[in-house]
Amino acid sequence: MVERGSVDMKKKRRSKRRRRSASGVLLLIVLLLVAGIGVVLARMLLSPKEGPAAVSPIETELPLPQVTTSLQTPSVVVTERPEKEDPESILYQYLYEQVDGQQQVVNFTAEDMSMEQIGQVLEQLQRQPEFFWLEGYELVGSGTEYQVKFDWKYTDLTTRREQVEQAAAQALAAIPKGAGDYETALSLHDWLCDHIVYQSSSDGSDQDLYGALVNGRCVCSGYSQAYVYLLRRAGIQAETVRGTADNGTGAQSHAWTKVVLDGEVYYTDVTWDDQETHPDGHTYSWFAVTSERMASTHFAEPERGAEMTPSSAVACNYHYRNGWVLEQFNTEELVRIFSSQTGGSLTVLAADEAVYAQLMELVQDGEAMTAVLEQAGYPVSQYTYFHSEGSLCLDLFLEA
Repeated sequence: MVERGSVDMKKKRRSKRRRRSASGVLLLIVLLLVAGIGVVLARMLLSPKEGPAAVSPIETELPLPQVTTSLQTPSVVVTERPEKEDPESILYQYLYEQVDGQQQVVNFTAEDMSMEQIGQVLEQLQRQPEFFWLEGYELVGSGTEYQVKFDWKYTDLTTRREQVEQAAAQALAAIPKGAGDYETALSLHDWLCDHIVYQSSSDGSDQDLYGALVNGRCVCSGYSQAYVYLLRRAGIQAETVRGTADNGTGAQSHAWTKVVLDGEVYYTDVTWDDQETHPDGHTYSWFAVTSERMASTHFAEPERGAEMTPSSAVACNYHYRNGWVLEQFNTEELVRIFSSQTGGSLTVLAADEAVYAQLMELVQDGEAMTAVLEQAGYPVSQYTYFHSEGSLCLDLFLEA
């Protein structure tokens, strides 16, 4: 149970009465007074005893798919209270409202909850990208009474939140009209890759939404926080997954995104797709991939973020969506895939490790690869290729 205090809504009512000299009028007044007292007594007997009304915490949308009804808006909204709610949800909703209102110190009452449970609620709250200024908290309590003091990374929150909203509006405006989940997720993926440079900073903004959207400079956490925030604003469920990842140089701390597209779970790593050395500026190697493919190089730590829910859907994967998947190694099929694409860059996804190994052998054989490209309608004298460790994707760039 969470309480915020009470409010006494009683107000004094004053009225003026005129004196009347007639005795009949006086008798009438007496009768009316008696009747009035009877009505008041009746109301007191029939009505429950009134007292100061306890103010319940305003409910907010929860950002996790299993408990939320909508992920479109990051601000607090009033929703209909379910018949039964667990203490953690009630506390989360109350604290969400306080943080959204930029309250740094919050007092609250929490019954039937341990300090550990309250800490888990606070950790969940800190993971929400819209609260980019949070970087820790101090929790103290006695009995059922607690106080939490949040550590703020920034102080000029109003200005910074406005800047975030302005940048978010630009990203959301770039989504094509009538776009479905796939088109929306792809558009936001591309916008982030085009507007962000992978770069660390000393003020900690490289880890959050502000650094990504406003400064345009961040590391993996900033990429994922921004992607989650924009997806939710567009009405798509998303969460940040944290753990480690190995791109061939050893496992390092990393963050990526879990997203629900057309009712199915996918995983996207915008950071790894945003490649400066890639001629197009970015790739789709890690856009909407399965849990198995992501887990080949990404290792989740659920205590730090979302869990890696098993998923095998491919309908919203970039390569499957466009029919550019090489199920078995076959140069005729590869010719078909390449001939269906336009421009100076080509891409293909191998269905498994064996096909990928054969594909890499082909691309490293200049004469054989050139023959395939010529059959596909691309007479070239030179080409370069790009591939991301573990993705099973291959991108080709042609030079006449």
